[in-house]
Order: sequence, then C-alpha cells, then structure tokens
Amino acid sequence: MGLGNPFKKVSPEELKTKLAISEQRLSARESELSKKRQKSREQAKEALANGNDREFRVASRRYSMVEGQVNTISSMVEMAQSMTDVIEMQTGLKEVVDIGNDLGKWQKQLGFDTSKLESAVTNIRTSMEKVNTATNMMTSSMDAAMAGGTELSDMQDSLRGELLAELSGETASKDKLSKKIEEEMEE
Repeated sequence: MGLGNPFKKVSPEELKTKLAISEQRLSARESELSKKRQKSREQAKEALANGNDREFRVASRRYSMVEGQVNTISSMVEMAQSMTDVIEMQTGLKEVVDIGNDLGKWQKQLGFDTSKLESAVTNIRTSMEKVNTATNMMTSSMDAAMAGGTELSDMQDSLRGELLAELSGETASKDKLSKKIEEEMEE
C-alpha cells in the first residue's frame, strides 16, 4: 500500500489512517516472524543436542535471517507510531499558529505591539520544523537499520553458546533425576 502520488497533498487524517493500517500489517508480520524465529531456534537447539552441525548451521542461519527481519519490522512499527505522534503534534501546532495569527491581527486592530506575539509564532514554527527534522532522522535511521545487520557467523556463535548453556543445564537436571531414580530402585 503506497502513499500514492508523492506530490498530492494528503490530509493528516488520511495519513494517520494509512499509518494505522501499515502498523497493523507490520505488527501481524512481526508476530508471524517471531513464531518462525522461535521454531528455528528450537531446531538449532535440537540439532546441537544431537551433534548435527550441518542442521545447526542451516537452522541458525534461518534464525539469523528471521531475527534480522523481526528487528527491521519492529523498527518500522516504532517509526509508524512516531510518525502518528508527529502528525498529531503538527496538527495541534498548526491550530496554535492559526490562533496566533488571529490574535496578532486583533492586537494590531487594537493598536498593541505585536512583536512579542510574532516572536512566539516564530518559535512555534521553529518547533514544527524540528518535528519534521526528527521525522527525517527517524527515516534515515530506518534506512540504515535495513541496510545493516550483524554478521551471520557472530549470530550463529552467540546462538550456539546460548543453546549449549541451556542444554548443559537440562543435561545436569536429567543426570540428577536419573541418579535419584537409580538410588530409589536399589533400595
């Protein structure tokens, strides 16, 4: 779902609706991929427990790829939420600017010095520009996050260590249980 013609002005409400739809789609995909990530992790753990290095490499590679996708989508969900916040802030600031302009006109009609009010309006506009700059920075960060990533071998080594630690804990528990059963059988 694209945003359509980039030169066509989209209302804030339309944009919020499109962002909400995109956020829901991304969240659903994130959930689906999280399940796949967990399944790949379990497969890698089982392969490691069985001493099957080839299956471990395949499963850990799949885990790493899915993990990267989950992280990217998670960042995109956060960006969509932030953009929604920015739109709401910008809408509120626009209303304040409009009211400020009206107040300035009324003050001129009454003969008041409007330089202080104009300064406040300028500050509000500067705040709006800062919000837009923040949005651009988030977009740049998202682009960088999508292009970067951890090395596959580092991810595999990390997963191997984590799973070996879990397996050794499970093995120790099984050994204790086996010894206890043997002792009770001998009695």
